Amino acid sequence: MYGAIVRLVLKPGKRAEFLEFSRWNIQVARDREPGTLRLDLWEVETEPDVVYVYEAYTDRAAFERHIGNGPVRRFGEIMNDLVEGWTMVVPFGHSVMSNLDE
Repeated sequence: MYGAIVRLVLKPGKRAEFLEFSRWNIQVARDREPGTLRLDLWEVETEPDVVYVYEAYTDRAAFERHIGNGPVRRFGEIMNDLVEGWTMVVPFGHSVMSNLDE
């Protein structure tokens, strides 16, 4: 597997717009990207304007296909309107083991 965890700090008042956009991104990944294993958004109660994104792909090629999809390209265009800052919590890399059969 290939993946990462990213921490996004959303701009004030942009949470709903970001989540709506993310629903589209996740739907496209689910419907059209068999190599996208996980695209999860997590929130922490003590960080109301923060979203953690967990991404997992079968391999780097699946990730490359994902970043070429419409939602990801669109996110590149609107990211500065929605996101104040971001941090790679776990940088993109390969897993050493998983409970998945693959």
